[in-house]
Amino acid sequence: MYHQFNRYKILRVFFDEPNKKFQLRELVRQTGISLPSVKNHVEILLDQGLLKEIKTGIYKGYKSSLSRSYKVLKRHDLLIRMEECGLVKRLEEGFTPNCIILYGSAVEGTDDERGDVDIFIQSEKRDIKLKKYEEILKRKISLLFETNIESVDDKFKNSLANGVVLSGFLKVV
Repeated sequence: MYHQFNRYKILRVFFDEPNKKFQLRELVRQTGISLPSVKNHVEILLDQGLLKEIKTGIYKGYKSSLSRSYKVLKRHDLLIRMEECGLVKRLEEGFTPNCIILYGSAVEGTDDERGDVDIFIQSEKRDIKLKKYEEILKRKISLLFETNIESVDDKFKNSLANGVVLSGFLKVV
């Protein structure tokens, strides 16, 4: 189990910066895992199709494969982080919404360090400090508020319907 956690720790580095190339020593520095272990885990992640090898310069580098499996794991990692850091609970307590929905690139597992995490809240808009959560998630968080789902255009309703309900219930029909 400890090995699985270390592999997940390494994979999380790639989730945070999916467009960046990492060398083994940088992964060692970011995760605190020994070089032989990092090398072992990276080999397994390559075999699983979650990473790809990039040959540039003297040393090999590794990037996210952006495969279907990678994207699914990345999405689930974000959901876990949102729950663990208390973001969903804070949104529930702060707004008492009918529903909270994650939508956009984060649902597809294609979000990256340049983008944001899009969250729809069916509630009145109020101010909330998100800096703490943005630092934990390593993404900017964009909140969209709307009280009446009927006033949302159909294209956006489809985005919400294909999103992940974090809390509550979205009544579309």
